[in-house]
This record gives sequence, structure tokens and C-alpha cells, in this order.
Amino acid sequence: MGVAGVAGSTLQPKPGARAQVAASSKPIQALFVTGGLWHDYKKLVPSITKTLATHDNVHFQIETGLDVWRKPDFAAGYEVLVYDMCYDDVDAESMDNALAAGKKTPTIFVHCAVHSFRNSPKVHEWEEYIGLRSKVHDKFGPFEIVSVDPDSSLLKNIPGRWKTKGDELYQTIELLPGSHPLLQATSPVDGRTHTVAWTHTYGEARVFATTLGHDGKTEKMPEYRQLLENAVLWVAGR
Repeated sequence: MGVAGVAGSTLQPKPGARAQVAASSKPIQALFVTGGLWHDYKKLVPSITKTLATHDNVHFQIETGLDVWRKPDFAAGYEVLVYDMCYDDVDAESMDNALAAGKKTPTIFVHCAVHSFRNSPKVHEWEEYIGLRSKVHDKFGPFEIVSVDPDSSLLKNIPGRWKTKGDELYQTIELLPGSHPLLQATSPVDGRTHTVAWTHTYGEARVFATTLGHDGKTEKMPEYRQLLENAVLWVAGR
């Protein structure tokens, strides 16, 4: 079921070419797909989208459930796709539509979207879209997050080290070739280091993904919100 999005205030333009300023004043059209298991998306999604709409000048179309994927052209007219969801299954045709759209439309993956579709025969294709493989996570709890590319524009206005008050640390199985790590965290449980934010290219489109954001403990943190704000502008080429 679709929910009408909201347009935020215009982001203050930075010095630069007039064309760049004009582009930044036009709202980014984004499709936000959510829903599924284990998370309180009814609370998370309004909070996330309100923040991004206000600071990044985004108009969101929010869709709960995967019915939107049944249309091959579901991404038409959108500059950005955002997937903050948690599903174990999806039919093959819908998955094909999602993968085809992702090769042309910049995408942001949040938290359990990285663990979704484990029962799908095309789960590896989904992981190739994301740029990382992960299946399990540490027990919910606090951990420190460290920047591994402090010069990246995606980490602008974010400290080199910060600590979430509580989240699920997803264990990295493989960061796929072509993916670029941005943030990492060392497990308090076994001392292994895992990538928690990265960039990737799928087809001709930019991808940003983060495994952070299980609930409001991380989502309300200014560092996390800044990360998502930067990500929307980056994938949209703004």
C-alpha cells in the first residue's frame, strides 16, 4: 500500500556553478520500500523519511510490502530507491524486476535489506546488487564505529569514531569486488572486524548500503542521520 511522501525544505546550496545550485533546489524523487519481519517500521520509517525530506529536499513515495515490484517499470520517474525492509521470500518475477531497476536507478540499502531473501533462489544476485554477503549478526548491543575513508564525501560532518548505543553488528562474509568500505566495527564478541557501510556500482547505478539501523537507538543518532543524508545526495549525484 502506497503512502504519499512529503517534500522537505530546500537544502542550502553550496558555492559552485549555477547549474549545480539549480539541481540542488529541485526535490529528489525517491521510492522508499519497507515492511517485513523483526523491526518496527511503523516508527522507523516516518522518522527517517522526515529527516531526509527536511535536510536533503527529498519527496518520498513510501510503499509497504513488495507488491510494487510486480510492475517491471516500478522505478520509472524515481531518482533514488531506498530499501529498508526485512523479507525472507519474494517471487522470481518480482526479484527480476527489482534487479533490472537497480542496474539503472541509484539505490540505498538499510540494515535488514542486506539480510533479505535468504530463501530466494536468486539470493546471490541480490547480494551482488548490494555488494556484500552477510547472513548473521551479533547479539544486539553497543559497539564502536570507525571511519576507514575519512576523505569520502559520504562521511562529511561525521566523526572518525563514534559509538552506537545499541544495534546489530552484521557479520561480513565477503565484501564483493568493486565495493568500497566506508565504516567498520570490531565485534565485542569475537574481535573480528566487519564492514558496516560501503559503496558499490550495480550496472550503471550507484549503490550505498549500511547494516546499521535496527531501531531508534541508532536511527536517532546525529552521526547516523548525517550518514543517510550524505548517502541520498551522493547516490542522486547531487
